[in-house]
Amino acid sequence: MVDAKSVTSVSPDAKVAIISAMLKHPDDLSTLSAIRQKLIREKAIVDQQLKIGVQNQMEETKEALDILGTTKEQVLGIRSNMKNIDSLCKDAQGLITDYPRIRKISQTHQNFVATQTLVNNFQELHQDLDRVKSMMYADMENLLGPAPNLLMVHYQLYKLEQLRDTTLHMARDEPLDVKVTLKQYFGRLDQVIEEFEEYLWELTRNMIELIKKKQGSVIVRIIKIIESEESADAKAVTQTTKSERRTSRQLGIKKAEKPPRTAKSLRSKFFDVLHDEVSRKFKMLLEKVDKEPMECLEAIDFVFPDLALVYDDLVPRSPSNYKIFPFFVLEYHRHVYELANKIVSSPDLDGALILHLLRWVREYYASMNHQLGVTEELLEPQLLDGNEQGLLDEYLKLVRTNLVKWTNNMMATVTTEFVERQSAPERDADRLYHMQTASLLFEMINQQINIAGDSQQSTVMEQVVKECVQVMKDYQSRWKSLITSEMVKQIEAPGAAPAGLAEYIMAATNDQIKCAEFADMVLNRIEKDNMIKNRKNLENAQDILNKSMDEFFDVATHGANSLLDLAFNDVKEPLAKLHTSAWYDDDPMGLIVVTLKDYNDDFKVHLNDYMFNKLIDWMLERLMISQIDALRNKGAKLKFQTCADRLERDRRAVFNFFAEYKTISDLEDDFKAIEQLHKFACSTKKTAFLNFYTMKRIYHDLPITLVEDILGRRDDLDRSSVKEIMDPIREKFKDKDSTDAARTPTIFSKVKQ
Repeated sequence: MVDAKSVTSVSPDAKVAIISAMLKHPDDLSTLSAIRQKLIREKAIVDQQLKIGVQNQMEETKEALDILGTTKEQVLGIRSNMKNIDSLCKDAQGLITDYPRIRKISQTHQNFVATQTLVNNFQELHQDLDRVKSMMYADMENLLGPAPNLLMVHYQLYKLEQLRDTTLHMARDEPLDVKVTLKQYFGRLDQVIEEFEEYLWELTRNMIELIKKKQGSVIVRIIKIIESEESADAKAVTQTTKSERRTSRQLGIKKAEKPPRTAKSLRSKFFDVLHDEVSRKFKMLLEKVDKEPMECLEAIDFVFPDLALVYDDLVPRSPSNYKIFPFFVLEYHRHVYELANKIVSSPDLDGALILHLLRWVREYYASMNHQLGVTEELLEPQLLDGNEQGLLDEYLKLVRTNLVKWTNNMMATVTTEFVERQSAPERDADRLYHMQTASLLFEMINQQINIAGDSQQSTVMEQVVKECVQVMKDYQSRWKSLITSEMVKQIEAPGAAPAGLAEYIMAATNDQIKCAEFADMVLNRIEKDNMIKNRKNLENAQDILNKSMDEFFDVATHGANSLLDLAFNDVKEPLAKLHTSAWYDDDPMGLIVVTLKDYNDDFKVHLNDYMFNKLIDWMLERLMISQIDALRNKGAKLKFQTCADRLERDRRAVFNFFAEYKTISDLEDDFKAIEQLHKFACSTKKTAFLNFYTMKRIYHDLPITLVEDILGRRDDLDRSSVKEIMDPIREKFKDKDSTDAARTPTIFSKVKQ
């Protein structure tokens, strides 16, 4: 409901809108009388409130006018009284006879007393100086002592200094020889004052040590002396000192042209001395930063204890307007800034120093905040000028440059050794060939990982891991290329190539397996030692290291396959004789098995066990593929019935050969494909399709060209017979099974199409 006051303060249109809002329904008319009475009551209440407010305002205004009238009467009364006092003073001077003479005599007496006092002080100057020096020297015997006489010495020197200033000021119009004599007379005072100030600054320079020695009272005295001198300086600048005005009146001097005191500005000198002392603390470190930068960083650990002492013990003893704690914080910080910048500009800046500096800067800001409550924003200028990312990039560049340089040098040496092969590669305790590159590579990588780990920064560690993995990739690529290039030389010009390539490929392969193991050790150490605390950074590092391990196995696989290339290159001729006329007269498979066995005897002894077992699997597969492809050899002819015995003999020779390295059950599974293929090759016309169907059902990727080539080499089948057998087989090939594409490829997928 809208009150009466708001209704009366709005326009007629608005009033109509308010009333229409109050009377929305016909039933609201029944409450019209009640609404009217309520509005009348509300209006009466508002009128009463306004009446009371106006009455209070009138009463306060009346009271203020009464006070103003009373004040005016008091001012007029004071003015009248002042006129009466002035009149009485003038009348009193007229009542006293010889008033000017009396005034002059009084002034002469005052001048005499002042002169006598000045002469007495002048005569006692040297005795006072002896007492002051005695007290001062007693305090100076213990520089970090309580200095009980400090305030008294200052007070006495202050009075003597006033005497000197006043005397020299009064003699400013005297002849030059008088001025020179006076200055010589006060020369000893000047010397003592100079000694005192030097003692005062020496105490100031040792302010931190005084706090450590629990001599806070000495600091209070120093501050009091400075404040006293500052107060005197202020008076000298703004007005003539009271003592000088009194002396001027006594001696009849109208007005001094300038105050006799020369401003000392001890407060400014006090902070200058503190600045110089902080500079002295850092001076030695700055001088040797080029030779021992890391030691210099560790040596400034005094910053935080010193600042803590300032905050706890010096701040309570200093005036708030001195802002002593901010002064010390900025002084120390600016020298730390200078030291950090000098380290950055050092010509011997290396990766370890960069990371140490970055970590130190982070810990410095954290300590300032946690120990002293000083945030990074208050510390200007910013350490390293805010160029932490630039330094990190420089560090990563150094890591990259060093790793590439070391890797290039290492690979240059090992490449020469690998290519020339003047002696057999070295063997380890297990008689495995190796090239030592794995150990050297990961010695360098672990060195960088250790340095990066000291930074305790997840991003830094991740970036270093990336740089190391990049070097690993380059290392892997170079080994692949080196093995491939030497293989090409060996196969294309075996007579010109140095001997021992197989041994060196085994050594390289073993090293790749070692590299994979070392990479896994690096990853485990990073995880175990929590070197990367950020989860995302850790996952990235894990991912690239795992990929790098897989790539090392890829290079090792490339090496093992190269060994197989060498072995099968040596059995190229007997493989070409399989299923030809020479096959029926000689035993080429026996020669193949003997040759491969010679290779395997070396592989088994000098090749990593894991890779040797893999090599046996790949050798078996390659030999079986070679046997299958040999069914298409130039001049191949399958003499029906006779070839069945020959094929079985070849299978048995191969089976027995591989039985030395694999289990019988595994071999039987491996031999099923070639057994069924040989069975089909020796099928009769009636059983050919059935044998094909059985084989096709298991080996979905059996190529039809192979089937037709085998039938075409049968001496008992003419073209029409081959066509008769092939027609249903082709029809079967047309019936594509929708699941074939999703099935695992078999050995027939690697056979020539």
